[in-house]
Amino acid sequence: MDRIEFSIVTKRIEWLSAGGESGKNTLLKYVKDKKVPARMPRSRCRVCKIPLTWGSGTYNFDHRDNNSANISQKNCFLVCRNCHGKATKIRVVREREPWFGSVIGYRTQKLKVGYKKTARKPARKTAKKPASKTARRKR
Repeated sequence: MDRIEFSIVTKRIEWLSAGGESGKNTLLKYVKDKKVPARMPRSRCRVCKIPLTWGSGTYNFDHRDNNSANISQKNCFLVCRNCHGKATKIRVVREREPWFGSVIGYRTQKLKVGYKKTARKPARKTAKKPASKTARRKR
């Protein structure tokens, strides 16, 4: 199956929604008026949050579920090139002849490792202290 690219409208909406607070007003205006902003604001990588500039080529629009035929808005995911490389694993597979099993050639496979969410630290539980020294002695 061939890879299908996202449309420019899908890419721009994902760019604006990944931008955070500054992109929300522009996103609503863009969706409402169906007009492209004259100058695209800066956005951020969805994984590592580094700032990205439109047209710089330091970002990719990735398929979240690794199905390249699914070009819906929910499947579009803005990531920097470093995070995209970490999430995609490339493996070389041997092509064998069916009758004798000899190697005819090699083929590359791209496998999605996935985007890991950063783990949040659990809230610290404070130990309960006894009210007085007499309460400690009674135990």
